[in-house]
Amino acid sequence: MRGSLVALLVAGLFAGGNGVAWAGGSMDDDEPDPNAGPAYYGFVKDERGSSMADAKVTARLKGRGMIVSRTDVLGVYKIPGFGKEVSPDEVEIACAKDGYVQSRVYRRPYADGAQAIETECFLKKQ
Repeated sequence: MRGSLVALLVAGLFAGGNGVAWAGGSMDDDEPDPNAGPAYYGFVKDERGSSMADAKVTARLKGRGMIVSRTDVLGVYKIPGFGKEVSPDEVEIACAKDGYVQSRVYRRPYADGAQAIETECFLKKQ
């Protein structure tokens, strides 16, 4: 009985292994959506330039809504594009974290047709 249980467990691990390998989706996920506008990505840092994990990043489309994301352990965030019809000039990026206030936001210049726009947020202690 014990040998059968171990064999069943091992078989389950191998069967489940394929699901784990594909859990992130296929490589086709990286192909850009032809109707999407540029994505927004960047970093949230403190005044000294240190990365800030778990900061809230908001991409607000003037008068039409917003998308909220959070930074990872390296202080990095990524927000998908709104659509080709939305000008990047209409999108405002802001960041926040408990105990901090936004001190400045720096958006790197972008070219027409860019697939992503980098924006850095800097926070200072309250």
